[in-house]
Amino acid sequence: MSHGVLAAGVVALLAAGNVWYLPAYVDLRAGQDRPRSRRPAAAAVLTGWGTVTLTLLLLLLPVAPGLAVLPAAAGVTAVLFLAVRSRLLRARERREEEECWSALFPVPAAGRRETE
Repeated sequence: MSHGVLAAGVVALLAAGNVWYLPAYVDLRAGQDRPRSRRPAAAAVLTGWGTVTLTLLLLLLPVAPGLAVLPAAAGVTAVLFLAVRSRLLRARERREEEECWSALFPVPAAGRRETE
């Protein structure tokens, strides 16, 4: 396969990825207007697409394929870290939200009647 066809495929793939990386970019730009858990998730998406871009560009250049593995491995590690951080923050946000709602609408204890 010629490098021109491969380059065209890379451009098409990266152009199609805008459905993921543009909303992630907007979430990062919004800053404090979004929940805390959305920012690491958006950073993970942008890091993932950046990693894919860099890896594909390195594969298109006349360099050893082993050289493309290093940024790919670093990018995957960063994406996993950011995704786990986002999940942990989201779990904390859900617990805080449940505590707020339970303070407003307390749930009666099991086995007890409300009329007692």
